Formats: sequence, C-alpha cells, structure tokens
Amino acid sequence: MMASNLINWRAVIFAMLPIVAIAILTITITAAYGQTTAVANGPQNYLIRRVEIWALFYRGMVAAFIIGALVQGATVYCAWRFRESNRKTWPPTSKSSEDMR
Repeated sequence: MMASNLINWRAVIFAMLPIVAIAILTITITAAYGQTTAVANGPQNYLIRRVEIWALFYRGMVAAFIIGALVQGATVYCAWRFRESNRKTWPPTSKSSEDMR
C-alpha cells in the first residue's frame, strides 16, 4: 500500500514539475521582453534587459545548487544506508524447521 502511494506521488511530481517550470520561465521572460511602445500609457518604466537576463541566470543557479544539494544528499544517504557492511541490508538467515515450531 505504501509503495503504490509513493509511486502515485512521484508521478504527480514528475507531471507537475515541467508545468511549473514553464509557468515561472514564461512570467520572468515576459517581464524581460514585455516592453510596450505605446505613448498613450503615460510614463513608462523601461527594463534593462541585460540586468533582467542576469537576474534570471542567478535565480537559475540558486535553483540548480538547491536541486544539486538535494540529489547529492539523497545519493549519500542511499550509499550509506545500503552499504554492504550494514547488517540491516543482509538477507534473512534461514532458520531450521525445528525453530519454526
């Protein structure tokens, strides 16, 4: 029961992750390239594209470092948890038929 629930959550996360990433990138790229040329809107706040692009780069690098740290932590945990010298990962010893009674 627990394994199927984990598989369901994993499927939901992998399905939603690209959608969320595309939504965030769309919003930030729209802010960087969304300048209008209409004069009727009054005074405009111009964006400096170079600054916005570097801001996107730094946000991406922060996200990459966080994801990298999580993956590296999971790798270290799995390597430590399932090492050969850990007694919990050894197969169960076979018991004789006399002990089963």
